[in-house]
Amino acid sequence: MQSGYYGYRRRRRSPFFIIVAVLILLAGAAGYWFLNSSSGGQEGTSGKEVRSAEMAPEPDIDDLILRKDCEESNYWLLVDKSNFEIYLYKGSKLEKRYPVAVGLVSGDKEEPGDNKTPEGTFTVKSLEDSRHWVYDFGDGKGPIEGAFGPWFIRLETGWEGIGIHGTHDPGSMGTRCTAGCIRMENEALLDVLSFIDEGSTVIIRD
Repeated sequence: MQSGYYGYRRRRRSPFFIIVAVLILLAGAAGYWFLNSSSGGQEGTSGKEVRSAEMAPEPDIDDLILRKDCEESNYWLLVDKSNFEIYLYKGSKLEKRYPVAVGLVSGDKEEPGDNKTPEGTFTVKSLEDSRHWVYDFGDGKGPIEGAFGPWFIRLETGWEGIGIHGTHDPGSMGTRCTAGCIRMENEALLDVLSFIDEGSTVIIRD
């Protein structure tokens, strides 16, 4: 009796309920698709586009280099603080690279006296003969003449006294030891000066 009873239900009721349920589900799905395609879907896409544009990140320094408005005949400099190197470019072509020393403290400069080398895109403000400049590093050796090498390439950074210069201590290359300037070997500095001038672009990155 039990097998006949269950067989009777499968034969007379199950197909009807299954068909009705399937039709209801199909109708609901069709209505949902119609509502989203006609109104909500379009509005949601528009809002997403606006948010993406508003929240787009600023270009990376590498993108800035690639998109630089430099004539192919112009020379400019890229200072990489993390790698302790300065790169000489002619347009988009890397020409030379030199070792450097940078600010004692890592990171972008925030205030005077923080011993950080500023980061960003700057220009050469002036080229100054520094052969007879004297500076006391406070290391007990007293004032040192020629501490900044033969030339001081002063940069327009918004901070006083920031530049690229030579040194009396070539062994300091590859270290963090300056008050914020970029220090080069004297011969390398003279080589750089044969390519750049006032107004040349200098990019400094971490």
